[in-house]
Amino acid sequence: MPYIDFKSVVKKVNLKPGGKKEIVLEVSDNGLDGKLDSLSEMIDCKVDVSMESLIVNYNVTINAKTNEPLKTYKVDDKGVVSEVKPQGEQIEAELGLPPEKVPTKEQTEQAELEVIDDFITSGMSPSYEDLPYDFQSIIKRKYDGGTYMKMASELGISSGKIVEMVDEYRKRVAPLAMKWNEWRQGKDKAEPQSGKAEATGDNPEPEAKQENDNDSEQADNSKTTGGSDASEEPASVDKEALEQFILSGQAPVFADIPFDFPSLLKRKLAGETWMQIANSIGESSTKMQSAWSKYKKLVAEHMTKSNNDGEQGAA
Repeated sequence: MPYIDFKSVVKKVNLKPGGKKEIVLEVSDNGLDGKLDSLSEMIDCKVDVSMESLIVNYNVTINAKTNEPLKTYKVDDKGVVSEVKPQGEQIEAELGLPPEKVPTKEQTEQAELEVIDDFITSGMSPSYEDLPYDFQSIIKRKYDGGTYMKMASELGISSGKIVEMVDEYRKRVAPLAMKWNEWRQGKDKAEPQSGKAEATGDNPEPEAKQENDNDSEQADNSKTTGGSDASEEPASVDKEALEQFILSGQAPVFADIPFDFPSLLKRKLAGETWMQIANSIGESSTKMQSAWSKYKKLVAEHMTKSNNDGEQGAA
């Protein structure tokens, strides 16, 4: 029996005669690699289909005067997320004063399902009295191949009810998950630096020595090119010039950058968001934006070096 799974974008739902509906899915160029034969075997066959959005839409309450969220969060060094109480509210509570009435409005935000579920399965997400289920276990089992129908049966509820509760829980924890994801990304960036320091001990391996030599060479280059920290773009390259250079097709290709950013940048400037672009090619927008930041830095360094080489040649 043929079986495939893939990520796609739902583009249309067309009404057909006889009460039938036609669903149009859009798949990225490599989204069906190695799966087309199995898919072709399913033409005109009955299939079991289940779809889950890879985007979580959630509402954030905004201060209508400042356009800032009413609730903000912080993360401690262990990854625990907690709400930050505004100073005004703390003073009111200490003095026993009624809280100030602030005009508010609801704003819809989007988050990647992957980020929300990572937060839940990390064990850092909170529990709520009106949602008394082990959502960490439910999400983990779902990723391990479990079905909502089976888990609902075990809990004595309908499959529709468990899907509804999981959706509601994801929406509630989404703002906390986004803050936790920022903390996680910052931690991931810091760890490779500490690992590199360990590799340059008293008895470094040959590879570590090679890294040290390369670092020294880069440091020397930064003195002559005006570059500073590798995490910053060279000051001599502004955003517009950088993007125009990328779009011109002159930017070099980097082996560790898996995206065609010149073409993706055209789509971004045409009005698409990185999240929409990432979803259309079946990638994580977090991964894409991280690669985009790295790509810009590498291209900016290339531009700065090329400009300085030209000036030295002219002299």
